[in-house]
Amino acid sequence: MIRLLVLIGFIFSMVGRAQDSGIPSEILNELETIIIESEKDTFMCRVVYPANYNPEKEYKCFLGLSGGNQLLPVVNYSYAAWFRSGYFKDYFTILPVAQSDSNNFKNYTSEEINSLLAAINEKFRLSPTWLIGGTSNGGVAAFNFVAAFPDRFEGIIVAPGYLPENIQPTEKWNHLKVILAYGKLDGDFWIKSTKTTAKRLKKIVKSVIIVPLEEQCHVLEIKFNADKMYDPYFIP
Repeated sequence: MIRLLVLIGFIFSMVGRAQDSGIPSEILNELETIIIESEKDTFMCRVVYPANYNPEKEYKCFLGLSGGNQLLPVVNYSYAAWFRSGYFKDYFTILPVAQSDSNNFKNYTSEEINSLLAAINEKFRLSPTWLIGGTSNGGVAAFNFVAAFPDRFEGIIVAPGYLPENIQPTEKWNHLKVILAYGKLDGDFWIKSTKTTAKRLKKIVKSVIIVPLEEQCHVLEIKFNADKMYDPYFIP
């Protein structure tokens, strides 16, 4: 109960900042804040429900991991710029929110990842395997989540993101479709890391595609059409 009250207080403290982020209100209104609990942890997520939502129906899930410190204003912006796609209209779009600057998802242990995934599954009726995406720190975190539970995910879409050197993909990754997008105006580190990740994954995953995003930097513009990085995943 104490954890829950602290988290609710955190939400109210961040709402003002979220509203000042330049995101149109009609986009922010698509997001709902939910609090979910596992046996050990309490989590906050921003959620977009599937079109014509029916609580008796099972849905696909897109788990989006935001960049930076992954606090509420960053999660809202990441939705507007990266994770808001027509391809997900029949999905649950679920965006976890970090509770502090030090609570970054790229550093989550397998136990913490399992706790988060279990809490989400307890809340919603979801298909067994999900699509995971991320940007920057969230792009790195996406590989961390897959490394912990490769069978839980069907694909990875990062823009940008990279596979950390301490993570060694195995044959359990063979089924994964991977999209590695990056802004063509991004820094050399992220572009080189994207290409290195593609080389490491090429002979292991089902498919890996690099998608350069024209005229984009590390942070995508809200007006950018995010479907450009999702097209290669959904269009044969």
